[in-house]
Amino acid sequence: MKKKLLLPIGLFFTLWSQAQVGVHTNNPQGMFHVDAGKDNPATGAPNTTQQANDFVITAPNGYVGVGTTNPARKLHIVGDGVNDPAQIGGLLAGDPQQDFLLGITSGGLIRSIGSVESLSIPRPALFVLGTDVNNFLNGVAPGSNQVVNMAMIKNSIPGLTFDNTIRQISLPAGTYQFTFVYEGVHNNTGCTLSSYFVDFPNDGTAVRVQSNASHLEGGASNHGGTISYSAKLVNPTNNFIIRLGRGQAGNCTGPGMTLLKNSTHLMIYRMGA
Repeated sequence: MKKKLLLPIGLFFTLWSQAQVGVHTNNPQGMFHVDAGKDNPATGAPNTTQQANDFVITAPNGYVGVGTTNPARKLHIVGDGVNDPAQIGGLLAGDPQQDFLLGITSGGLIRSIGSVESLSIPRPALFVLGTDVNNFLNGVAPGSNQVVNMAMIKNSIPGLTFDNTIRQISLPAGTYQFTFVYEGVHNNTGCTLSSYFVDFPNDGTAVRVQSNASHLEGGASNHGGTISYSAKLVNPTNNFIIRLGRGQAGNCTGPGMTLLKNSTHLMIYRMGA
């Protein structure tokens, strides 16, 4: 047997004719309006304080307002100035290089501002010498180099790997800035000019950058320098072993220098593709 549901004519007419629905308010400001605080006026628009606990859907655009009864966008949230106005939980991890970042205008509008890659935001990696090295470059001829036993302290470059055994850094393609900072002590007679170089990676080859530092002779011959290089690496992978070499211009002989910990370090910045 079929059953029929009959609505009273008066109720049907009420549902059909009611253009706005209010919950806890007889003065709805949209097609659906919830006054959670039950503090809206019987007539007229609620003030800012009264709207702070309201939820509204307006017609005909279907805009949703939270904390405002006059939303200007598809979703318009107005905070109370005390608590954060929005929270999202359960987000999945994305691609830090390709996913887009969000920015907020002075008017509170959320806009896409591009990816870390497209904005060329620097991503750093830091390698530090943790122990003094005595007699560094001892017996090493000018033009030759020696591995510096640095450890990786920080790596924010996606795709960069480090082989701690041979101190080899593997770099993905991209635009880079390298800064090699060294600090050393010589105590040799006649040692007044030190010369060092670093061979930086350049798509399967190396670019040698040299630094000369003049200093006092003897026990006060503390000296240091910075060797910098920038390059756009196109090859998918570029290997770079952390080394410091003896340059051609120095006049230091005898036992090698003491390479000082902490102040000897390598900074690498990746600045996008």
